[in-house]
Amino acid sequence: LKKTRYEKCRGGVLMVSVKLNFIGEVTQIAGVAAVVAGVVLSLHHWPAAVALIGGGAAFYVGKKLRAQ
Repeated sequence: LKKTRYEKCRGGVLMVSVKLNFIGEVTQIAGVAAVVAGVVLSLHHWPAAVALIGGGAAFYVGKKLRAQ
């Protein structure tokens, strides 16, 4: 099991949601899948470019959500 992280918040301690970590993990996996799909489709077509850009963005967002 993963350790629960805490943050200080206005005189108290606020537990960071484990749900955010899970959403970040799923988003990262989706990002990797989109990048792989973009590579498979090749950059000669616009859907591939969209998949690569979207995949990279999803991976980055997922990583940031997991880091919180």
